[in-house]
Amino acid sequence: MSDYNNPMAKCALLKCALIQLGLVPLGSIKDDDKSSIQPYLNTFCQAETDVSLEITSQSLLPTGSGMGSSSILGGCVLAAIAKCVGIELAGMSDMPAEEVEINDSNSLIHAVLMLEQLLTTGGGWQDNIGGLVGGLKLGSSDAHVLPLQTKVQRFDLPPALVEDLNRRLVLAFSGKPRLAKNILQNVLRRWARRSGEIMDTVESLVTGASNAISSVKAGDFDTLGQVIDEYWRLKRAMAGADSGVEPDSVRALLDLLAAKKAIVGGTLCGAGGGG
Repeated sequence: MSDYNNPMAKCALLKCALIQLGLVPLGSIKDDDKSSIQPYLNTFCQAETDVSLEITSQSLLPTGSGMGSSSILGGCVLAAIAKCVGIELAGMSDMPAEEVEINDSNSLIHAVLMLEQLLTTGGGWQDNIGGLVGGLKLGSSDAHVLPLQTKVQRFDLPPALVEDLNRRLVLAFSGKPRLAKNILQNVLRRWARRSGEIMDTVESLVTGASNAISSVKAGDFDTLGQVIDEYWRLKRAMAGADSGVEPDSVRALLDLLAAKKAIVGGTLCGAGGGG
């Protein structure tokens, strides 16, 4: 269990799920501790005989793809273990169709947020919402309020509009995986300085999210492409010129496709850097 905070360690995400749900107390883990988790399971389940717990997980997405796979997998694992041991997390059942407030520390999305902190991948709540709340949605948080207050607004789209959008979208793997935490650390350092450029960039990102929703609802996919292009420019500004957020091969490909008018916009998923 001692390597739970190493994202590249075997079963690190599963270990963090056990810690987050309280099956293994964080304070009991010592450096290089290779002892069995069996006593913790027995204590948690108040069992006099050994309790068996088998967790099987699989993801077909490459590690470091930028698709939020760690948050999505984390949510699935947390929900499965919680149901198995009788823990109820808000959001484990289907979300309602309209606005959802996620301010409960006992919610599944909050649990995934804490799991990511244990894992030291530096994730926020955006991947959790993106992967665990279905469909088109707009996630937001209240400014200057701690603890963080988040909510999600969902939008229903006609099936024909979804089909048209899917025909215009192409998802490709660059062949270059990366660890998001390395890029996010640079983003956070730049945010901490609160320069005028960064403040303007963040404000534009907030506006862009609403513009993207409006474009999709209107079926205006050309404008959506422009919003995506602007989003990628702002993401690069947040990370900084020397962050490696945009590999040269990706920039060359996007420029070539735009010159050939094959695309109206393009971006890298997640923190960038590959995927």
